[in-house]
Parts: sequence; structure tokens; C-alpha cells
Amino acid sequence: MRPTLLGQLLGAHTVVVAGTCAFLVLATMTASAVLLRDAQDRTVEATTAEVKNGIVVESRESKAGIVAGAEEYFGETSLQGFRFELLDRSGAVIASHGEVPGWNPIGVDVPLGGRAARPVSAKASRRLSRFRACASWCGPDHVLRVITLDVLHLQAVRRAAAVLLGALPLAAALGTLAGRSLFRRRLAALSRLETAVAGTKAEEGAAIGVPAGAREIATLQDAFNGLLSRLGEALSRERRFAQEAAHELRTPLATLRARLERIGSPEAAAAVSDVDALDRLVDTLLLLARSESAPLPSTPVNLCDLAREVAHRRFLTDGENSRRPEVEAPDEILVRGSEDLLARALSNLVDNSRKFGGRKARIVIGVREEGARAVVSVADDGPGIPDAAAERIFERFFRAPETRGAVDGAGLGLAVVRAIAARHQGTVAARRSRLGGAELVLELPALR
Repeated sequence: MRPTLLGQLLGAHTVVVAGTCAFLVLATMTASAVLLRDAQDRTVEATTAEVKNGIVVESRESKAGIVAGAEEYFGETSLQGFRFELLDRSGAVIASHGEVPGWNPIGVDVPLGGRAARPVSAKASRRLSRFRACASWCGPDHVLRVITLDVLHLQAVRRAAAVLLGALPLAAALGTLAGRSLFRRRLAALSRLETAVAGTKAEEGAAIGVPAGAREIATLQDAFNGLLSRLGEALSRERRFAQEAAHELRTPLATLRARLERIGSPEAAAAVSDVDALDRLVDTLLLLARSESAPLPSTPVNLCDLAREVAHRRFLTDGENSRRPEVEAPDEILVRGSEDLLARALSNLVDNSRKFGGRKARIVIGVREEGARAVVSVADDGPGIPDAAAERIFERFFRAPETRGAVDGAGLGLAVVRAIAARHQGTVAARRSRLGGAELVLELPALR
């Protein structure tokens, strides 16, 4: 099954929306992380410089050295979230202040230079990525370190990142739903165009007119109208040709028949039979052209009376030695249309059964109502229709290979029935009958 245009657009839209939302979320988180890290590093570096300056000032005022100055300053200064450490040249911590959860100074090294960085350790198992630290010489023999938790590991920042990631599928879903609604609205013009094309007959002057909000839809509609116009003109030319050719053939055929009848020989009689077959073919072509193009009357037609008349005429044509067609019908079932065309359609169905079933074949004409449809069926106990030909017997000039040469005809009788049924918004189909032969079923809209 082919995917729909709406489904393809929605699939592409979902991919674009999801990709765009993911890109925006990741870009926002990355940019926020860079900005937060940069701001924290600047704060750590500024704090390190301030604490170092304070220690130096305290040591000068107390004249007790760097260690005493650090202890004095640490005791007077408190900064939440920060830890201050004073180390000697061996790396041992000789003074400290403040607590940072999870921090253990043993075996930890912080690059000197007064720049904030991640602490490093000789042990790869140490989780030092959670911290940011800054180290700077404080006098010739001591190092000051300022340590804090990395801002990207703070609970508030992690919750904000979780909210952004959680909003990603919600944003993608909302974007997809909005796109579905918008696409449906925009593609409604295509649905209206499809409906209009399906309900438009290919005839001269046919055109489609639906509101087109987009230039592409209007262009497609113009292209369809151009195609319908060309197709209508071609069909009109074909019908006119069939009508004119049939009319033009009538006069020479009548003249030829008269000349052959005056001859009176057996060969002339056989030729007259061939001329009669040609005359019937011309009549059928005229009827086929008229059934497709002539104005259709809208008078009520009683199919039950029509079936009885057709059966009676068929019996008169066949003669006393034939079997009379049976009619199973109520008093009245009405349809709206042309009585002449419908009579010809029923006659063709009965003629087909008699032609292939023979003069002694049993033919049953049934008329009934099924819901809002009037159904006419013609069943026989003849040889039936070959399965290979069942789908093609309503095509023009089609004749099954096994019947060619054995049964007269040009293969137009059932094509005429289908054309008449189509003019009356009906259908015709073939199937095996309960009598063992073929059953041809004509369905038309019933008139209430």
C-alpha cells in the first residue's frame, strides 16, 4: 500500500521538529554550560586573588608570618561553598577553612598560575571532575588553593537540564500535532480537487472549480481542466464520427440490399444475410453513440412491465418452437430514465442468453428491489460464461475465442448494456446462475 502525501509530510515534519528541538536544547545547554563555567572560573580566580591579598595583609599586620596570617584571615572570613587551603612546599595542608562535600586533598594537585582548573590526581579512580580549583603562590614557600563544587554538578543546574531534556519530547509532540492540523488544513484543497475530478465526466465543456488557496493547487486545477477539455473534445469527435459514419453507411447498405434481392440467386441471398448483419451493426453503433451522448429523459419507467414486454417480443421473434422466457417480477418497480434505452438494454441481455443458450434454453428474467437499488437479472441454463472471459464480455467487440465463428454477432450487445447502465448511474455484471448457465445482473437506482 502506497504511503499518503499527508503521512510523508508528517513523517518529514516530525523528523524536522524533533531534530530542531534537540538541536535547540543541546545548543542551549551547551551555551549555558560554557557561560556558567566561565562565570564560576572568574569568581574562583577573583576569590583566590582576594584571599591571597588578605593573607598577605594579615601576615604583615601581625608580623607572625604567612601561616599565622592565613589562620587569622581564615578565622575572620567565611564564604559558603568555598574551601581555602594553605599548603607548604611538600604539598601538606597546614591551614584550611570551609567544607566542600566530597573533597579530599590527599594526592590532589592543582595547576599553579592563578587560573581556575579541574584538580588532577595520580589515581584515575578519583572523581575530581566535580570540583573547580585555583592555586597561586602565597609568599615564597606556600601555596594558596581555593576549591568549590563545579557549577555543572550543582543540583539546581542539573534540575534545569532535566527540565529542558524533559521538555524536548513534549515540544516535539506539540510541534507534530500542530503540523498535522496545519497540513490537513492545507491539503484539504487537494481532497476537494480529488472529489471534483472523480465526479466530473469527460465531456465537452467540463471543468473543475474548487477554492485553491495555493498557487500550486490552482496550477494543478488548470492542468486538469485543460486535460478534461482535450479529452472531451476527443470523445465528442469520436461520437460524431460514429454517428456520421453509421448514417452514411445506411444508404449504400439499403441500395446494396435492393440490388441483391433483385438478383434472386442463392449467392445473392447469402449476401443479403451479410448485409443484414452489417445493418444491425450500424444500428448498434448508432444506439451506442446515442446512449453515451444524447440527452437522457427523466421519466419513471416500470421495469416489471418492461421485462414482460421484452420476454413477449423475444418469444414472438423465436417462434412457437422456442421456449418462452419466464418472468419473475412484482407489479411495479420504478426507475427514472429513458424507456427506449432501458428496453434495449433488457432486450440485449435476453438476446445474449438466447444466442448462447439456444432456442430451447430456459431463460428467467427476475426483477426485484434490494435496498435502494432496482435489480434486473437474466439467468439461463446454457453453457455459461468462461472464467477467462467473465471480466471482458462487456468490452466493445470482445468475443470469446471458443464462440467466434459459432455464434453470430459483433461483440457490441453487452457493451451497449454497460453504456446504458452507466448513463442511468447503474452497473451490470456477469456471474454463474442457479440454473447452471450464465446470469447477467443489471442494477439501477430505484425511484421511490
